Amino acid sequence: MKILKNIIFLITLLVIPSIALPIYADDSGITASTNKDSYQPGDKVIISGSVGQIVNTNPVDIIVRSPMGNVYDVGQVNLLNNLFVHDFVLSDDSVGGTYTVNIKYGTSSGQLHFALDSGALSTIPVFDSEIKVRTNGTNLVKYTNVALSANNTIKISMDTSQISGNSVNQEYQIPKKVIDAPGGNIIFKVDGNQILCSQSETDTIRILDCAIPANSTDIELVGTTVIPEFGPLAGLAISISIIAVIVLSRISKIHL
Repeated sequence: MKILKNIIFLITLLVIPSIALPIYADDSGITASTNKDSYQPGDKVIISGSVGQIVNTNPVDIIVRSPMGNVYDVGQVNLLNNLFVHDFVLSDDSVGGTYTVNIKYGTSSGQLHFALDSGALSTIPVFDSEIKVRTNGTNLVKYTNVALSANNTIKISMDTSQISGNSVNQEYQIPKKVIDAPGGNIIFKVDGNQILCSQSETDTIRILDCAIPANSTDIELVGTTVIPEFGPLAGLAISISIIAVIVLSRISKIHL
């Protein structure tokens, strides 16, 4: 009888905790990837992935380290079902090399890498703003005159005589306050011919990756909105404002 009681007691110890305290698997099965394998400064990095099993309500911790080992970016992302997404933009002064992404959720962790090619950076002044241009290796394209054409188009002259080969890749970081196409893409033309570019955007800029053919002479950016200083009504508005100030100042003098 005593042996039977001991057996019943042991069974109780094993069964009750398993009913009161649910147990989750330690391995959450983290899988993740970046939207590209290689980037340039100014690019948006998108890290997306999933966990095999939701173990708690804690967020997914993401730490990005530079090639020097320093913390470059930190994110805490809540799960949507079992999915997570984190993004950030690489700054213009980012160091080239291999970056490491460490991902942790619960007791599980994962790691992935991406490369950054810093390239060469040049700028195209556009009134009180600028378009940044990045290229691999030496800067083979020289940009000169900037002019406004009809239909919200910015035309930029360029010298491509130093390009060896058929083309060179250029990344254009275009502030939305200069030109934009909300809900669509900026149309990119070379010597009047439209070419396809990879396009992405942040809250403030659009990023276009384009192949510029050798011996080209100009590019055109066509949007739906353009920098206010370019608008045909801007000069009229300024003139009216100046006239109004002059008239008011004369009226004030007369009354004095």
